[in-house]
Amino acid sequence: MQKLLILIFLLFNLSNFYGQDKSFNFGLKAGINYGKYTPNKNSIDYKYKIGFYAGGFFNISLEEKLEFQPEVLFALQGSKVNLGSLSIPNFDYNGNPLPNRNTYEFTYQVNELTVSIPLAIKVFFSKSFYLESGPQFGFIVDRSLNTSQQLLAGEDDSFVIREGDSFDFGVILGFGQKLSESLSLNLRSYSGLLKRDDDIKSFVFNLGIEYSL
Repeated sequence: MQKLLILIFLLFNLSNFYGQDKSFNFGLKAGINYGKYTPNKNSIDYKYKIGFYAGGFFNISLEEKLEFQPEVLFALQGSKVNLGSLSIPNFDYNGNPLPNRNTYEFTYQVNELTVSIPLAIKVFFSKSFYLESGPQFGFIVDRSLNTSQQLLAGEDDSFVIREGDSFDFGVILGFGQKLSESLSLNLRSYSGLLKRDDDIKSFVFNLGIEYSL
């Protein structure tokens, strides 16, 4: 959390500095995301899940066809996780195992509430079309597990996961189209570079709109 506050403070001061003598504007953006963990393992299959994001940005025009756009986004993302077939033994009333076993296809969903800070460089190839790329920092502030299958009799199907890495870092790559002077459509992908919790990386597609104030 301390890293997050320091980074937001630096971005705020950067906006004040550039806002004095360059073409500069604020805006809002929101949309849906489609993400999962990678890579798959022998016993675990990660699948895409739908989430959303919303936040703000400030845009600095560096040159005629070059812009710098830091953003602060609140995103709900994560992954579906398929553990494959689980074989559960049956017991009689005395606690003795029975010869038959129940087999379940067990799937659950991990939801991560993340504060994402992309630092996008936009290169315009016309007055309205651009490509973008840059680094992105992620701070996971909450993580929960949900499943439609009842794990234990009488238990809820939602759990808060306290452990796990809370920092993520990767790169974004995308493109956008200005629909008007203040409204844009944007599609980007995020590829995590850090292995979180020893083995997983995040991969996320974002599709949304930007509105310049």
